[in-house]
Amino acid sequence: MDMSGCGSCSACGGGDRAQEYKNCFGQSAVRCPLCDREVTFDKLPASRRVKCDHCDTVIEVIPLLLN
Repeated sequence: MDMSGCGSCSACGGGDRAQEYKNCFGQSAVRCPLCDREVTFDKLPASRRVKCDHCDTVIEVIPLLLN
C-alpha cells in the first residue's frame, strides 16, 4: 500500500480528510469521503493516512482525542 503519490487526486492523497470515531465494535474507524464506506484500523499509522479498501482513496485521519 504505497501512499506517497503526487497529491493531485484522491487516489494518491489529494487532501481527503475524515474524523476518526469508534464504531459499534469499538474499532477505530473513518468514513471514506468518496464512497462513504467505513474504513477500520487497529493502530493509526504515523503518517495518519489510511487507504479505503473499496475505492483506494487515501484518507488523512483527524485523530480522535480522548480526555
